[in-house]
Amino acid sequence: MKRLSVKATMHLLAVLLSAAGMTGVAAAQECEVKLGVVGPMSGSAAAWGLAAKAGAEFAAAMVNKDGGLSMGDRKCQVKIYSFDSQYTAPGGAAGSNYLASEGVRITMGPVGSPEVTGFRPGGTRNGQVSFNSSYMVGAIGPDNPLEFHALQAPQTWGPELVKAAQEQFKFKSIIVIAPNDQGGTDAGKQLAGIYSKSGVEANSEYYQRATTNFGPLATRIMIANPDAVEMSTMPPGDATNLTRQLLEAGYQGVLGVLGGAGSTPVLQGAGGPEKLKGFYWLETSPVDHPGIIKLKEDFAAVMKTPAPESPVFPVFALAAEVALKGVSDAATDQDPEKIAEALRKLAPESRYMGKAGWRGKTLYGINQELTFPVGLGMVIDGKKGAVKTVEIPAE
Repeated sequence: MKRLSVKATMHLLAVLLSAAGMTGVAAAQECEVKLGVVGPMSGSAAAWGLAAKAGAEFAAAMVNKDGGLSMGDRKCQVKIYSFDSQYTAPGGAAGSNYLASEGVRITMGPVGSPEVTGFRPGGTRNGQVSFNSSYMVGAIGPDNPLEFHALQAPQTWGPELVKAAQEQFKFKSIIVIAPNDQGGTDAGKQLAGIYSKSGVEANSEYYQRATTNFGPLATRIMIANPDAVEMSTMPPGDATNLTRQLLEAGYQGVLGVLGGAGSTPVLQGAGGPEKLKGFYWLETSPVDHPGIIKLKEDFAAVMKTPAPESPVFPVFALAAEVALKGVSDAATDQDPEKIAEALRKLAPESRYMGKAGWRGKTLYGINQELTFPVGLGMVIDGKKGAVKTVEIPAE
């Protein structure tokens, strides 16, 4: 066997070390953190799901442009896996199973209550940490410790916002409009209860989800002649259609949206704020806050497209920021128990909205609900004012 010279031996060692180094670089480049998104990407509620997806994609892009997410002694690129759950329970179940097949153990969404109902059994079985934005009763709870709440329920911010709206518009009666499934009835009952406790005569009117002609519903509302109509549990497209048909029918009362739809659907249906006598709405994030303005500016710069107008977008951008910090602290994206424990231990914080906290013990029995502030907006006599920031206390 031919003996190698010292020079040849050194050259061979250099080649081997170089190859090992290249392998290490390749391994670092292949390091990936998986973050899922479950929400409606089509249909009348698509604005919510697409906004949730945009929020997660932006949080991932911000981490990736800085070299990746710190995971122990290495940095990993964050990759988004999304699923169109179509705002249905079967869609939520399918979303959990699809993400499980891709090895995804933490997700933004589901967005709405029907999806959460379908996702939950699979999420438990598949071991998936999730941040939902549902207003359903039991959106989170001690029986489902891998579930977190990306925003607060109506019982948390409702009394203060209803009081402010009532003081401004002096309404004494209201009809709460909602789809006739769990996504509508749970939140609708909560809202009707909040209005009633504030001294407003509150009644409910339900409609079949996927309705496109709201003329008959508008007629029933006109006959009832309430001082105000609350549309917060309606998907954005439905709220737009009902607003248009209500105004065409001659409704002159106040419109309210104390839920996730924001102002855009109603303003689109009305044809602009100047067509409205009175309108008030919850912004699940305070859109006129300097932090949210900066968030949208950065999104446009990094993603090369304008930020979604849906108020759900900042909610999931902030939630994804917190979720990725939890993954980083846990140093794994594959151990859901470890991720959930890391999330419970951290103090939620955003580069845009500063420090927040956890709450939910009183309402749900578990402190796994983020407390970033919400906003309250109003149109008064056709003029749209700035959105007021409403702070949410931690527990």
